[in-house]
Amino acid sequence: MNPFVFHTPTRVYFGENSASSCGDFLRELGGTKVLMVADAFLEKSGALAPLIDSIKESTGIEPILFTDVPSDSDVDCVNKATVIARTSGCDALVAVGGGSVLDTAKVINICLTFGGEVLDYQGLNIIERKLLPLIAVPTTAGTGAEVSFVAMVKDHGESKKLMFGSRFLAPDVAILDPLMIVSLPAKLTAATGIDAVTHDIECYVASGTYSVFTDSLCLESLRLLFEFLPQATIDGDNLEARGATLVASCMAGVAFTNSGVGITHALAHAVGAKYATHHGMTNAVLLPHGMRFNFESVYPRYARIARFLDLAVEASNSIDGNSISSSDDRALAHLLLNKVEALLRQLKLPLNLRELGVPELTDENLAELVDLAGADPAIMFNPREASVEDLTQLLKRAY
Repeated sequence: MNPFVFHTPTRVYFGENSASSCGDFLRELGGTKVLMVADAFLEKSGALAPLIDSIKESTGIEPILFTDVPSDSDVDCVNKATVIARTSGCDALVAVGGGSVLDTAKVINICLTFGGEVLDYQGLNIIERKLLPLIAVPTTAGTGAEVSFVAMVKDHGESKKLMFGSRFLAPDVAILDPLMIVSLPAKLTAATGIDAVTHDIECYVASGTYSVFTDSLCLESLRLLFEFLPQATIDGDNLEARGATLVASCMAGVAFTNSGVGITHALAHAVGAKYATHHGMTNAVLLPHGMRFNFESVYPRYARIARFLDLAVEASNSIDGNSISSSDDRALAHLLLNKVEALLRQLKLPLNLRELGVPELTDENLAELVDLAGADPAIMFNPREASVEDLTQLLKRAY
């Protein structure tokens, strides 16, 4: 068994109406002045009210609201919020939202804790001590940002995503309340869910970094997502399905933050940085291509996922009735790839970059995307080394 290190610093609290316990956790963490980070929609919808009431009741604190977080957050947003937090004397944060909001709050917390500018802390393991208390309440089921050690915000001036990575970035508490995601539209439910599927599959085959801990999390997370993501997409009020996807996303977040992702995420980060595409939808387009690229290097690992999901039994029970041996790794791995592609079609997600609004890829644009992907930290964990030509051809096939 390979040596490994596994961290789970975030306390996870799951349950219906669990958001109403936010104030209790905040009091326990010792916050005396709170910056609540969210987006404008959540404020207008009234979704923040239970958390605000909980904080007032448990601590007597009136939260300072910052709800000016865009869907693709950036350095300017972080700087603006940090100034408000500093001038208000905030010593704790509560983040309520999707991945953009949670990542923004993490980077705000860096600047609020240590001072200085955002760019001072870009990169991996620059932060070497604990940050101020942070509670994360996700309103999407996909990013895993409520437990991950990483955060990404956009630098519009450089047209690239900035990554911040440290185990100290993980929130102190993650509150998983299925009631907080029932209003998530079907399209975003599907897209964010596929982000979690991508986390699981890429983490499971990450180069030399997976472990028995991450394997277990990835496998069970995938089982939950394949079973419940279609249900949550069709019926947003189905709390069982919503809760299952929320837990699965969190499990995937714990797994990939310990073991990394790979080529799909590296390319998705590049495309998203240049063309402002939705991260989950971009992963949906690129995941089958990334899986095919890695196939020869990792098909025995894909086969293990297929066995866990009983895909051979599922195939034999299908209309075609094809029988596949449980010892045929290559055939089982193809079943997993087929299962992923079938899920994408079932969820009616975009199947190519054109559908995401990406303009025709010129040689110049391809070169820029390949440079961005090649420099992305996610590429380090891919199980197969990718050349410039490999990345270029993969993007062309995805287009």
